[in-house]
Amino acid sequence: MVDRIVGDAHLIVGYVLVGAVAGLLASVTALLVGATVWLALGLYTLVGSFAVILLPVARLISGIFINHGEAPPAKGNWNETGYLRSCESSARQQGAAINASMRILVVDDDPFILELIPKIAAKVGFFEVIPAASAEQALRLLADTRMIFDCLLFDINMPGMDGIELCKRVRQLPQYCQTPIVMLTAMRDISHMGDAYRAGATDYATKPFIIEELGTRLRMAQKAIHVQREPSHGKQEGTGYGWSPIRCYGFELPDGLRLEVVKSLIDHTAFSNYLTQSPRTRVTDIQVFAAIIDGIEADQMRSSPQEFVSLLQDVSAVAADCLGVDQTVMAYTDNATLLIAVNSANQLPAIIIEKNIERRLQGNASVYGTRIGVSVGGPITLQGTKAERAKMATDHVITMAESRAVDKHGRPVAGLLMG
Repeated sequence: MVDRIVGDAHLIVGYVLVGAVAGLLASVTALLVGATVWLALGLYTLVGSFAVILLPVARLISGIFINHGEAPPAKGNWNETGYLRSCESSARQQGAAINASMRILVVDDDPFILELIPKIAAKVGFFEVIPAASAEQALRLLADTRMIFDCLLFDINMPGMDGIELCKRVRQLPQYCQTPIVMLTAMRDISHMGDAYRAGATDYATKPFIIEELGTRLRMAQKAIHVQREPSHGKQEGTGYGWSPIRCYGFELPDGLRLEVVKSLIDHTAFSNYLTQSPRTRVTDIQVFAAIIDGIEADQMRSSPQEFVSLLQDVSAVAADCLGVDQTVMAYTDNATLLIAVNSANQLPAIIIEKNIERRLQGNASVYGTRIGVSVGGPITLQGTKAERAKMATDHVITMAESRAVDKHGRPVAGLLMG
């Protein structure tokens, strides 16, 4: 409900501003053609008021044409089982024209949102959307193994259990440890976004919704589902939610082995979404680093898959602890380079981060049979357009980390690898 109030407030302010501009243009035009000041003031009031009234009416009419499909029941007393069956029937009738659809669960305490999202989803080709008015109702639906959902949309601000806590609970369910979760909110602050991604979210959509933007988020979720279901991905199903950094090293993960998720360690795609979706007014507060484990090829050759996973786990945990778990979001790339995004307005020297991580890792030297070193590159702040900022930043810091590793090779820097 808070999100809806914020969104409505933004719309009202926009209507007033447009009305004021329209009235001003009308009055200036009148004065230029020789009208009196009183006539110009009258036109300002008349045209401005007409614009303020006309805009919401036009928006309502366009909404009727855009969202002409029948809305699903969204309020309290509806039969969950009956509605699930009706959604299945509707999907079967319209699914012939769709290559591959998704069963989507949307959770929001605002009935308007629960009516709106199925209409938007239908416009981009997804017809099976099941609403839940609370986190508790969503958990009941998710606990029913007869109905598995492919994509989950959670509002953040809800009474009782909020969307972030719901996300944490869902990630503990084995059948939903990899399911795409898109968070819905009117808030664009870095703190809430970081909390959502650390809880297990894979993407973010802001209110008020734009059809194409929400459609893009849903199609990205669908693409992730297809990748997970490809035969080549099947051996990774036991790795749990998120990307497995083992696949480029020729390992075949034993059944049930998973990279335990450090609180700040998220899926690589989610990490990219975090950088992409960060609000433009706060991107300068996000500092991006890359950390390469020195001699990682040798570590891989002498380690079992379990030991190698443990090494990657330890490096990410130590990095998060050094930089602040609640301020950090991290992900491994395909070649086991650790990407790190820190929400901090203070400049963080890479050499100090590198030194702190290595000192913390020295306690595990006996476990791995050697002293573990890392090469850290950065920091880089986010630049460029929204679509390109993630790639620009990560490519740059990876190059910096690789240069640092080359510089250290055979020439250990004083103070980094010594007690």
